[in-house]
Amino acid sequence: MLAGLVSNNEEILQAYRNYYYHTIRRLVRTNHGREDDARDLFQDVLLVIFQKARSGSFILSCSLSTYLFSVSKLLWLKELEKRKRKSEILIDHLELTDTETDVIEIAEYNERLFIYRQHFEQLSKDCKMVLSLFIEGKSIAEITALMGYKSDQYTRNRRYKCKLSLINKIRNFYCYEYDSNGNYKEN
Repeated sequence: MLAGLVSNNEEILQAYRNYYYHTIRRLVRTNHGREDDARDLFQDVLLVIFQKARSGSFILSCSLSTYLFSVSKLLWLKELEKRKRKSEILIDHLELTDTETDVIEIAEYNERLFIYRQHFEQLSKDCKMVLSLFIEGKSIAEITALMGYKSDQYTRNRRYKCKLSLINKIRNFYCYEYDSNGNYKEN
């Protein structure tokens, strides 16, 4: 579908409208916007995607609908900020930016975070706890004590295996797999 957008294929543009406009309209209408705002935002989002697709370096690492919605939310937040309106939209701790490039980078970061969280939840309870404690900044000795492990070396090994498991889950999602030495292996 991106190729159809880049080539200005009218059928593809209509398909985008049919599939995605209602979601953007709902976002705008429930967050201080009018129908005209939704149409303008939809055009802006298509323009951003068009520019990224034409660049030749654009790699879509999520579903098109997820990417489109992320860009829509960010652009709408920028618009609300311009209007000096307080927004009650779903995003916590997001700094609004002035450039489209920053908006795209934030959308891509959010998608990576979503993928990380999705695969993190698939880990064993033990691995989730070990990695959570590590992320919180707990020392190996503290993790050993909290988890009831017998040695700090076991904790280090456990943390390494849990990290490797998470990395492989994410890489398998994209059809890559690595062995315990970090080397690519064929599936």
